[in-house]
Amino acid sequence: MKMAMAKANPADLDMALELAYALEAISSRHGGTMPEKIAKPQGGEDDTEPFSVDDSENCRRVCEYLIRLARSASLFRVVMGMTVLLDPTNKVVDPTASTLEHHPDTLAALAAMAKSASDGTE
Repeated sequence: MKMAMAKANPADLDMALELAYALEAISSRHGGTMPEKIAKPQGGEDDTEPFSVDDSENCRRVCEYLIRLARSASLFRVVMGMTVLLDPTNKVVDPTASTLEHHPDTLAALAAMAKSASDGTE
């Protein structure tokens, strides 16, 4: 049985990217920073506001931001869309490849269609 899922729209993808950037910022191994959209200008060369999980004001601002962001679009559609795309039973992508590549069955069908077209046996 093949899975079907509504495609993520541009707002969903934008939100997912912004969320990923925000999570990368606050969890950086080199010292967390506030997400760019809510960072207060610091002045000076390093214009990033540091983030500390021990700072309750930082945590409140980040939580409020992440909640607003999550409500703005559907992360579920983005994640489930990729889950459906990668489901081996759907035969969309090559399950043995480490990158997004066409499924071997798709490539074989396209090659057969091209051969048929060049032979004039469409």
